[in-house]
Amino acid sequence: MNNQAICFSSASARTKLYLLLMLLISISSALMIGCNNKVDYPKSVFQKKNTLANSSMASTKWNIHVDGAWARPTKAGMMSAAYFKLKNYGSAPDSLIQVSSNASKDVQIHLSYMNDGIMVMEEQPFVAIQPTEQISFEPGGYHIMIIQPTMDLNEGDSISFLLYFNSGMIIDETIQIGNPKL
Repeated sequence: MNNQAICFSSASARTKLYLLLMLLISISSALMIGCNNKVDYPKSVFQKKNTLANSSMASTKWNIHVDGAWARPTKAGMMSAAYFKLKNYGSAPDSLIQVSSNASKDVQIHLSYMNDGIMVMEEQPFVAIQPTEQISFEPGGYHIMIIQPTMDLNEGDSISFLLYFNSGMIIDETIQIGNPKL
């Protein structure tokens, strides 16, 4: 009788382990599919990347700051995300149009949102920011996807980001790995 109880217990444990593994594979697959949707950027977004929007705006002060930046720890080759607050203290609107990093060749601006009860993630061609506006890049909203980092992103380490704006402004930001609020 003890042998039957052990066999049943082992089968039950194997079934639970199998179901857990299938659940993890399903979730991972959904995240990878949702995060790898490529968006064709409109060429007009990039035409002014390294120049001022027009000569009448040459005296405009762009003053955008990044605050509270951090990224999720992960192993090389696995996805991660970066979060921060973007504040426009300037007198003109601008748009974040591209991000690059020393941690990965593929870094994308994404937005997560609920659609018919399902969390959806889409790559964004840009994020517009108005004067005096603050936009939070946070879990469940805008964020920066770090696709297949080339190095381990360990808690306490830091990586570099370049944030490119439509005005031509480029912000060089060093961010910490790990949520500073935890």
